Amino acid sequence: MNRFQIRLAEVADQDGLNKLFRSPGVKWFGNIRPKYRGKDFLFHSYQTYRILALCSETSALVAYAEFRNYPSIAALPMDCWLEWLSARYCLPMSISWLNALFFNFCIYKSNYSTVLVEIIKDVLYRENRVWFLIAVRTPYVSQPKHFVESFEDLEKICQVFYPLEYSMDWNNNTQSLYIVDRAEDNDDVIAIQAVENPELREELGDYYIAEEVMAQNPRSMLVVGEIINQCQESEMAIFLWLSSDIDIVFYVRNYQMEQFGNLVKPVDGRSFHYQTMTVSSVQRRAEASMFTADALDDLDAVTILGGLQRVDSAWPAWVR
Repeated sequence: MNRFQIRLAEVADQDGLNKLFRSPGVKWFGNIRPKYRGKDFLFHSYQTYRILALCSETSALVAYAEFRNYPSIAALPMDCWLEWLSARYCLPMSISWLNALFFNFCIYKSNYSTVLVEIIKDVLYRENRVWFLIAVRTPYVSQPKHFVESFEDLEKICQVFYPLEYSMDWNNNTQSLYIVDRAEDNDDVIAIQAVENPELREELGDYYIAEEVMAQNPRSMLVVGEIINQCQESEMAIFLWLSSDIDIVFYVRNYQMEQFGNLVKPVDGRSFHYQTMTVSSVQRRAEASMFTADALDDLDAVTILGGLQRVDSAWPAWVR
């Protein structure tokens, strides 16, 4: 059973979040001062994700986090953060608009520090293109204790990067980055595949899994499942390779797919229970063979000069 329940925060959670911000024994990082302006300001600014965590045993609110696609730095325009990173930091990884989110704020009860990992997993599950979560630590300023940030738990699962001009001797109190890198599952997936389906590796090569992991998109993705062993270590137990590249017409023609709506989505409110297809006969037939005998007699009657239809088989009985 999962220790935490992770979900998106809602407006109805304002009272619980307001209590969490003022609870004793909490740790946090990010700008917490706006949170003390009252619950009406909790959802005032834009966030890509507002995530909260509940304890599965007690249903108590134990953590809240905010993620956004630009850093929470007032002097920095939202569309300039990429230039800011490249100018101030020498990063070994390639950061772009598509593969990074900023971990701008998090508050959690100190005895539930492992919830950070679960929150990060949830965000990475929602954003399969995101490889890096970035938290910005501002220089230390003397202030009341309840405004002091805490990064020691985040440091256990991330890398710390300092600015290019950083010096331990004369500039030790400076801005820094805490970057969480998405764990790569390539080696674990290969180990499972080598046992269960070795011929696929022989056919596609040694690096085909890595290529698929790096090339994931909404039309093709790898989903993995992990279990916790007796040593409290995570082990991969299963992986699924999902793709939207499906020949729907093939399945509709060869299988009974009516109960699944013929795999067709509704369009403009139309019924989706049937798939319309044009079928051509493999053998050519005379056009006359497509009519009944009565219809042919009717056609012969109306083509005679001055002739009248004797029986119109195409009309309903009440019209005749």
